[in-house]
Amino acid sequence: MKWKVAAVILLLAVGVGTAGYVVLAPGGTARAQSQYLTAEVTRGNVTQQVVATGSVRSAATYNLAFGSDPVLSTGTTSSSSSTTSASTSSSAATGASSGDWLVTKVNVAVGDRVTSGQVLATADTANAKAALEVAKANLAVATAKLAVDRAGLTGPERAAAYDSIRQAQQQLKVARQSQSQTADQNALKLAQAKEALASAQQQLVDDQTAGPAEATIKADQAAIDQAQQQLDTFNLQLQGSQAEASVTDQQNQLKLSQAQGALAAAQQKLAADQAQLAADQAADPPVDPARISADQAAVTADQSAVNQAQQQLDTLNLQIQAANTQSSATNQQNQLKLSQLQAALADAKQKLADDQAAGPAEATIRADQAAIDQAQQQLDTLQLSITSSVTSAANQLVSAELSLTSSQHNYSMKVAPADASTIATDKASVASATTAVNDAKATLNRHSLASPVDGVVTAVNVVAGATAPSSADIAVAALQMEVSATVTETDYPSLKVGQAVSVSITALGKTATGTVKEIDPIGTSSGTGGVVSYPIVVTIDPVPDGIASGMSADIEVVVAQRGDVLSVPATALNGTAGNYTVMVMGADGVPTAQAVEVGLVTSSLAEITGGLTEGETVVTGVNTARTGTATTTGGFGGAGLGGGLGIPTGGGGGVFRRDGATGN
Repeated sequence: MKWKVAAVILLLAVGVGTAGYVVLAPGGTARAQSQYLTAEVTRGNVTQQVVATGSVRSAATYNLAFGSDPVLSTGTTSSSSSTTSASTSSSAATGASSGDWLVTKVNVAVGDRVTSGQVLATADTANAKAALEVAKANLAVATAKLAVDRAGLTGPERAAAYDSIRQAQQQLKVARQSQSQTADQNALKLAQAKEALASAQQQLVDDQTAGPAEATIKADQAAIDQAQQQLDTFNLQLQGSQAEASVTDQQNQLKLSQAQGALAAAQQKLAADQAQLAADQAADPPVDPARISADQAAVTADQSAVNQAQQQLDTLNLQIQAANTQSSATNQQNQLKLSQLQAALADAKQKLADDQAAGPAEATIRADQAAIDQAQQQLDTLQLSITSSVTSAANQLVSAELSLTSSQHNYSMKVAPADASTIATDKASVASATTAVNDAKATLNRHSLASPVDGVVTAVNVVAGATAPSSADIAVAALQMEVSATVTETDYPSLKVGQAVSVSITALGKTATGTVKEIDPIGTSSGTGGVVSYPIVVTIDPVPDGIASGMSADIEVVVAQRGDVLSVPATALNGTAGNYTVMVMGADGVPTAQAVEVGLVTSSLAEITGGLTEGETVVTGVNTARTGTATTTGGFGGAGLGGGLGIPTGGGGGVFRRDGATGN
């Protein structure tokens, strides 16, 4: 639609240009020629419009599912103008089958036109009937309970209720006996623990007055013998290790001498063969080349032998160094261990002397004290346990007494008639069960899917002989259509819900009428510094034949209009609002400034409310020809009249109309 407005402005400019007043300077081609672009003050309609391009979509889509009411899915202004809003989501908000439904027949396919009330598919009712029977049974149970509570207990029920009292009395008797037995057992355990503590204290006194224990002396002597034996054994091992190390050192020295001799022999042979090669190469007359080759081969073999002997010598040196390092570490360890064994023997001897000179063994005293501490701890633990058991027995007795009281209270409640609260609860259960029965009946009645409106089938998710899915089974889009589009932030303030709209369907080449239905108050920007756009929805009524969702549509909304008024092209205005002027072309071909009063101003026309009369000629621009090339400007600078045209903006595309005819 925007290109249509641009075309109107272009045609208007061309028309004005053809009516331009030409002023030729004397001299013809020697001076610049100026041609003013002019237009007449005319009477007609000035209309301001908001134009936009969007897409057609169905005004509503109904999702149908077995056992459920149709769910309406409506388009929203927040949706994209290039897509439709109908969907068949599997969520509960878009309709879902209630229970398991075995589809028996499907009467439609995607794209079929249907009428309101037309049956689209049917399903087997066996599961729905079973659910209804279960709901009826639950209602019968709730009704029976209400009747029983109103009537009270029977004889056998009273006897069963009294049995709970006798059981509670028996539990109370057992709790009292248990409390008495617990007290007796605690007294016995406490006496035994106190006696054990006294015995441990006496043992400590006895051990403190006695001399050293014979077992301690024997243990000390045995420790001395063991320490001496360990020292002797280690000395023997040390002597053997030293002898073995001496033999190993002699062997290593022998291997080292052999390796050094082998290297010297290889080096000597290499030197001899190199000398022979040099002599043969310098011989005169020359020797046989085969001999030179043999000499070179011998030198190469000698060099390889020298390298191998050197490598063996280096390896042996590394091995000897590692063995010496290990031997040094072993000697240090042996000396440390020898010192430790000698110290252990001395300690054992000193302990024997100390124990012989001392009284009772310190270990014995420590053991006696530990026994006292343990006996005291056991006594303290027993006292805590006794306190806990006494409390537990008392709690059990109190619990048994409360249980008896509760049983007696429950018996009184059961044998008494049901109170008003119980009856009210029973009645609520009956009401809930009744609602469940009604819901089950309604679900059973929805075993067939019927279209709620005249429309087009957009989705079929069921097939005969298979269970219906949990999502929507069939979707129907209403024949009522609407256009989803966006307008700019400059057009947004001019729009109101209920405004009349002209809708052009591009694919059909048809124009329809419509009404602004929704205007989204939240705009979105196209990017950094971009223009803010606001989604709108326009209903189409009546709906043209052949229209379909997704088609492109141009909309025009008349937001302001002045009928039968004087107007000039907006490009003729100079100045600002409240202080406008135009250039009026005089009879002598010279334009003069004229103050004017202006009403509605659009992008193409301006309403003149004072200062001009119909038929006067105003300047809209100037076309200056220089050396045969015409240049069109939007102001009067080329004519020496100063300043460009001050053209105000007036929102959407405005068009000039005469006698009600549109300019597009």
